[in-house]
Amino acid sequence: MKRFPKIAAATAAIALTGGALTACGSSDAQSAGAEGEGPTRVVLTSHAAADTLDALDLEDRVIGLVKTGVFPAALDVYAGDEYTDIGSLKEPKMDVIAELGPDLILFGNRTREMEPEFAKISDQVIAGDPDTSDTIASNRAKVEEIAALFGAEDKAVDELAEIDEMVAETRAKAEGAGTALVLMTSGGKVTGYGPGSRFDLIFNELGMSPAGELEAEGSHGAPLSWEQIAELNPDHVFVIDRDAAIGAEGEAAAALLDNPLFNRTSAAVNDNVHFLDGQNWYLVGGGLGVLESMIDEIDSAVS
Repeated sequence: MKRFPKIAAATAAIALTGGALTACGSSDAQSAGAEGEGPTRVVLTSHAAADTLDALDLEDRVIGLVKTGVFPAALDVYAGDEYTDIGSLKEPKMDVIAELGPDLILFGNRTREMEPEFAKISDQVIAGDPDTSDTIASNRAKVEEIAALFGAEDKAVDELAEIDEMVAETRAKAEGAGTALVLMTSGGKVTGYGPGSRFDLIFNELGMSPAGELEAEGSHGAPLSWEQIAELNPDHVFVIDRDAAIGAEGEAAAALLDNPLFNRTSAAVNDNVHFLDGQNWYLVGGGLGVLESMIDEIDSAVS
């Protein structure tokens, strides 16, 4: 199990929001957890769920997951050949999954539309990714749901309490940290993200104040010019290099941002440009261990 830095603080009260169940209801999850055994042939198209199983010391229940393309370093426990590669995040190989005969499929947001096909293969099909609009509470719901399937509720409670402590500590620091802007670089272009976006975790949940209002285009963010970024003049910039995260060729984020207009921003002048782990933020997006790492990155930025 991969461990991440823990930060002690007062426990934050995080509201629980229900996770979406599909072929398996919440009562089924509770009964399976009570048996203390649970599924033994798990297939995943959700990186977040894979991380959660690792954090709960249940990686030995996994028989297959999506490994084609860039495989996040946070999931290196699954790198061995004993874990079957079932395809990519968006294009899992249904024939391979069927041949494995899973007793549980945990699917990710990128394969949500394939849920009916998964249900033809396994009697238990559950959404494994948290919602990006309420990441912490949604992640909690997913972790508790998964833990109940395996009778691992006690371990999950302890781990979730540590996340609550980290959130409280980070929010306290963020209140006086100034304004923030999230930038994603891809293909030589820059898009911005603020509250209500896929990276809302940084703002409404961890407490950073937005540098300004952005007109986002769905999940792809708001296209920004260097002049617009200079006008927003954020105190902190959090950078996600999408090209690096997915293994695509492209100008590195650091080189792209190295221009006169950006270098005049408060963030650049005061050395508050923070390059986040793109694999965790873009490919994984949650999970019991990875979410701790994500929160820790923001905490370190405002410490």
